[in-house]
Amino acid sequence: MIVLPTASVGKRSYLTLAVLVALATGAPAAAQQATITGRITDQASSQPVQEARVIIIGTSIFTVTGQDGRYTVRNVPVGTAEIQVLRVGYQQQKKSVRTIAGQTASMDFTLSQAIVQLQEVVTTATGQQRRVELGNAVTNLDAAKIMANSPVRQIGDLLVAKAPGVQVLPANMTGGGSRVRVRGTASLSLSNDPIYVIDGIRMTSDQGSSFVGGTAPNRVNDLTPEEIENIEIVKGPSAATLYGTAAANGVIVITTKKGRAGAPKWSAFTEQGKLQDKNHYPGMYAILGKSPGSATQRKCLLKELSVSASATGPTCIMDSTSSVNVFNDPDLTPIHDGWRNEYGAQLSGGSDAVRYFTSGSFENEIGPLALPTFSKSEITNILKTPILGEWNRPEALQRTSVRANLNATVSPTLDLSA
Repeated sequence: MIVLPTASVGKRSYLTLAVLVALATGAPAAAQQATITGRITDQASSQPVQEARVIIIGTSIFTVTGQDGRYTVRNVPVGTAEIQVLRVGYQQQKKSVRTIAGQTASMDFTLSQAIVQLQEVVTTATGQQRRVELGNAVTNLDAAKIMANSPVRQIGDLLVAKAPGVQVLPANMTGGGSRVRVRGTASLSLSNDPIYVIDGIRMTSDQGSSFVGGTAPNRVNDLTPEEIENIEIVKGPSAATLYGTAAANGVIVITTKKGRAGAPKWSAFTEQGKLQDKNHYPGMYAILGKSPGSATQRKCLLKELSVSASATGPTCIMDSTSSVNVFNDPDLTPIHDGWRNEYGAQLSGGSDAVRYFTSGSFENEIGPLALPTFSKSEITNILKTPILGEWNRPEALQRTSVRANLNATVSPTLDLSA
């Protein structure tokens, strides 16, 4: 308790008393504050980041890092402090730290450099243009990024749920081609497929003439997804003005990988997988009975059980039922596990004058449809016929892809590509 002096006290007594009051009231305030220290470094080089601004969010407290990347923030309120670090050329970062009155907390930051994104350039029939100058809607897909995050077996898989308004109808058998609809179904009699332009050349994307089981191959699947660099989907009405009336269903512009100046760069990939049919198939039922006046059991048809089946009544008297699910019987089911594997390698490199890219891959896929075990026994033992491979596994795909390109800079105004 502090007692104020009377008027008879001198000026020196007032000064002494003021110091005592400041010490008495300031000590509890200082005890309610904390200090935060730390160091800020570059994520790539681990070097200190100087002149980075460290801000305590929700307050006016801030500081700047020194040449060694260290900072110290004083008079931080007690509790949970939200710290934000800002520096030109780096991505901002936020962290929370728990502060205790009268103590020092430590919090380090590692900043990653902010990549400046340039104006996006797309490829059209009239050449390369900036996206802001383009009048039609174009969706750009990075094939490498898509393949790193999801399984891709063919071109259609790169387009699934990647662009608004683009629908991909997958094939129902191994080796079948996906059907792509960029602007929906526009005609009942004409083709609704978009046109494909690969490295500036239009490709035939019609369905193949041969088909089995209601599916057909597509020549677009001749391309290996590993060889594609990016895909641009032109789906606006102005696509027809760029590529003609055939582009009324949209245009898919594919840019393949090419060699770049530098040391030879090897890359290899492999894929192993299993194909399974997870559908649930119901069982089949049969009604068993006997004809009137007969002791031999047989199958009854529904019309034979009717009272009006004949003048004398039902022609089959039901006595029992039977059921079987061939998909659950290992000897009767035509569904078996399939598999797929793919191997490939790529080589690219060159100099400023000549650049090259070459790739090769082999793919083998067996679908989940197979010849039942009882059918194999009948063909082998009764018919005495050897079982062919296409009988045993009718869903099979084997594909070998080889591709190479060569780019040469003959002069500053002339480039040759093969």
